[in-house]
Amino acid sequence: MDTSWKIMVVGAGTMGHGIAQCVAMAGFNVRIVDQFPGVLDKAKVLVKEHLEGMVREGRIDAELAEASFGRMEFHDDLEASATWADFVFEAVFEDLQVKRELFHRLGALTRPDVVLASNTSSFDIAKLCDVTQHPERVIGMHWFHPPQITPCIEVIPAGATSAETVETAKVIAEAVRKYPTACANSPGFVANRIQFAMAAEALAIVEEGLATPEEVDRIVTSSFGFRLSAFGPFEIADQAGIDVYLSIFKYLHEMLGRGQFAPPPLLEKMVQDGKLGLKSGAGFYNYGDGAADALRRTRDKRLFDRLALFRAERMDGSD
Repeated sequence: MDTSWKIMVVGAGTMGHGIAQCVAMAGFNVRIVDQFPGVLDKAKVLVKEHLEGMVREGRIDAELAEASFGRMEFHDDLEASATWADFVFEAVFEDLQVKRELFHRLGALTRPDVVLASNTSSFDIAKLCDVTQHPERVIGMHWFHPPQITPCIEVIPAGATSAETVETAKVIAEAVRKYPTACANSPGFVANRIQFAMAAEALAIVEEGLATPEEVDRIVTSSFGFRLSAFGPFEIADQAGIDVYLSIFKYLHEMLGRGQFAPPPLLEKMVQDGKLGLKSGAGFYNYGDGAADALRRTRDKRLFDRLALFRAERMDGSD
């Protein structure tokens, strides 16, 4: 992609300055805009420290760090920066009214062809389209903390969002070396809906006195959380067996009586159809001849690589 595009990031807080750093490291000129000078000053220090830390750890060279920081500008003038920008990331505080007011201003200040991308983690993107001139250029691009490291960006179009805007958002995400995936405009989108379902159950376990927060974290990071760094939940279900999953759902629902454990009709149908996952050749994914053995080899390699890192970090006496 042409890195001559000028990128504006509105909001210099935790997410904003990290997004801006990613953009600058990819070769784009970027302006971070925040109405609070103190926040801008802190962001400048944090970006510089993070780049210097990456150099010390051998992740980038000093030349890239210096060039990246040199491509970043810190401003408190939204109007001047809006007329300068070719693409806008919004990363202000997670307050819908604040975001709506900002998008109303951005819609009037920016050129009609400038994409306006919100980093909201849960709000309805249509609520931002409603207050923005040329709503077809409004889209959600949900980054994850820490944005300098975490690969995912959820790309969330609203009903008014154009296909061209979706494509531009994906191209920008890939240009800054992220891993974009489109998802529907619904509360929490995909990642947070799953993440907060897990958080709710973890909190319930602690409240019931079944485990401490530390014990929950140890178990999660060394079990299914460990696997989730290599495979998604549907890949893992196929590997474990759809019939096994259904049996566990039934047992948990019977013993705990909670609606979230009611056996999913989708799993029941898959078992009836003989789609049991890897062992039957089909589940959420289809596995051709030899695919099962190949996947097992891939699985073992990925997990052994992660196991070595896990042991180095958590089993050397530092945990």
